[in-house]
Amino acid sequence: MSKRSQFRYIGGGVFFLLLIIFLVSVIQPKGDGRLHVYFLNVGQGDAIFVQSPTGHQLLIDGGPDSAILSELGAVMSFFDRKIDLVLLTHPDADHLAGLVEVLKRYQVEAVIESGVKCQTSLCRAWDKEIQERAPKVVLGNLGDQIDLGGGVILKILSPFSEIADQTFSKVNNTSLVTRLEYRGQSVLLTGDIEGSIEDKLVISQSAIDVDFLKVAHHGSKTSSSVDFLRATSPLTAFIQVGSENQYGHPTAEILNRLEQEAIEYYRNDLSGRIELILSDQDYVVKTQR
Repeated sequence: MSKRSQFRYIGGGVFFLLLIIFLVSVIQPKGDGRLHVYFLNVGQGDAIFVQSPTGHQLLIDGGPDSAILSELGAVMSFFDRKIDLVLLTHPDADHLAGLVEVLKRYQVEAVIESGVKCQTSLCRAWDKEIQERAPKVVLGNLGDQIDLGGGVILKILSPFSEIADQTFSKVNNTSLVTRLEYRGQSVLLTGDIEGSIEDKLVISQSAIDVDFLKVAHHGSKTSSSVDFLRATSPLTAFIQVGSENQYGHPTAEILNRLEQEAIEYYRNDLSGRIELILSDQDYVVKTQR
């Protein structure tokens, strides 16, 4: 065999080996034994991507538009087009619109939603995709627990009453409030609840004393009361908010409350995508910028 042919053979073999390594790295589950919670940078809306230590994936809300797709592309493996579970907290556009795009492009195994009655064109588009893609649909109820694998449990803490098939003029307070638990650490995810639901959570003595808090309703003054912040007593809070949004979120009042309670906070409008990584009794926060 000539040196030239030997070079071709070795070169081809190395290329083939590198290709195999690449394919294995992008096809295998990304579970690394830690819990990853991404507060995605989708503008003025909520979208939270959770990856369990075993690689199972949960998407909570999808933001106001297709920006969710590029964000998912940044946190999921290149060839990964499957999401185990999607949870819709409530059907406002800044939480739902992106999920319609997700259903069109990803294989979603199951959906959890509240079941509140919604007649908007966006809700009709959501229902259409649900019917066509046929994921398993479950109505989330108080006390439900979902095992995400690797010791991660998702608990539903609110709504406090049956709301399926009911009509509400405002759906913020119908939000599914959830608590992620992993090895003694916890994350409270609040949707867009306002003060009245926060008060119920405090009075009910639900498991709201947590390590990490997703600030409700993008830092609106309608939420994050002093009593609620003291009851949750998080080390760190996360605010999903778009740059220079028309609502003035997060309000100076809420930021002052967080600072007065010595709660560190991160904002998507300032930090871009935010990643919270939980391991054995330890955590790290990484930001895009």
